[in-house]
Amino acid sequence: MDFKDRTLRLYVSDLREGYNLPKAPCTRQYEEVPELPMGYQAQVDFGEIWLSKCDGSKIKVYCFAMVLSHSRYKFLWWRDKPFTTLSLIDAHNKAFEYFGGMPKEIVYDQDRILAVSENNGDVIYTEEFQNYISSMRFKTRLCRAYDPESKGKIEAVVKFAKYNFAKHRVLEDINSFNEDSFKWLDKTGNAKVHEITRKVPKEVFTLEKEHLLKVPNSFENIQLNNSLTYFVRKNNTILYKQNRYQVPKGTYRPGKEVNLIITHDKMDIVDLDTGEIIVTHKISNQRGKLIQIYHPEREKSKTKDEMYDKAFKALEMSEDAKELLDNIRKEKERYCRDQFGLIITIVKDYNKTLIRQALEYCVKRKLFSAGMFKDTLEYLRQQSEKDITKEYAPVNISIPSRYQSLKPEIRNISEYIAALKEDKKTWKN
Repeated sequence: MDFKDRTLRLYVSDLREGYNLPKAPCTRQYEEVPELPMGYQAQVDFGEIWLSKCDGSKIKVYCFAMVLSHSRYKFLWWRDKPFTTLSLIDAHNKAFEYFGGMPKEIVYDQDRILAVSENNGDVIYTEEFQNYISSMRFKTRLCRAYDPESKGKIEAVVKFAKYNFAKHRVLEDINSFNEDSFKWLDKTGNAKVHEITRKVPKEVFTLEKEHLLKVPNSFENIQLNNSLTYFVRKNNTILYKQNRYQVPKGTYRPGKEVNLIITHDKMDIVDLDTGEIIVTHKISNQRGKLIQIYHPEREKSKTKDEMYDKAFKALEMSEDAKELLDNIRKEKERYCRDQFGLIITIVKDYNKTLIRQALEYCVKRKLFSAGMFKDTLEYLRQQSEKDITKEYAPVNISIPSRYQSLKPEIRNISEYIAALKEDKKTWKN
């Protein structure tokens, strides 16, 4: 007979009800598992929860959680969109950064973003995740399907994160939500005495950290090849290894992501949209530091007077230069150092004639701004280029070799005159 499983279940259910055949209760027997060695295992799982936004609408957020089995030290990473294989890899890397190393083994549930199938222990991972495992060289173990109790440590972490941290919070943006999550981990999630071990995870972790494996150097290549990303925070910084790296003001927008390319002790922050390097930083070995962008044009150690003098000399100390700089200092007092620095930089690209013309133009029209001065210089340069007469090289036409020996026949002019006289019309010499 050909029938579906649901048909069989309904048939058996009707038999039990009609003949009063109760289902025998099945009680699962559990056994306490000994504590695992330090640095040996971590467990990973996902969670999701609906939250309210500032405008009153609802949004579902998704959580990646990892816990070290010995110390119960936790890591959380939240997204406002479902996890993919690449974002899962990214979350792993963030967890390893947070821990300062990685365990020898990680336990997972059977999720489609990391495993294609599992058959009696033969696991087929997705291509991207298999490449990641091979590069990072940690062991993996998948729980049996529909058996969440086999990884109870991480199940408890996800529940704790959802209902102690996330529930009843209003989501402003996912970046600030992750920042608050790290603060919660530091003050609550990893700071409270664990009910089973009766120890504080943060304190035990200080010992377990020494037993974690070092993250392979290939981590850098994995990060680049798989386009692993970091969010730009609303204060125009990137959070990397518990330090804040500054990006130019205006980089941030909601959901803005960038690539981090690590080369030895240097970090390139790359725009995902254009592929251009936004800024380069030297990686700090400290924690909790703000690594700022160096602005050479500002020369913060210099006074306004020193910057004024340098700009005045760069403009050949003319009367127009003095009037321009004096008015910039007067009208843009707060930013005059930046204005003078910009003028010092841009005049290097133009000749003295254009600089004098631009000064005269700006002063005459009261355009007292470094930006206006720069635009004027560029405009005058374009106009001068249009006035230059273009010279064209003579065109050399080569004659094929087989015709070079031929010479045209030279006729006597009298032949042409005779031919014209034969015309019926009157020919005039």
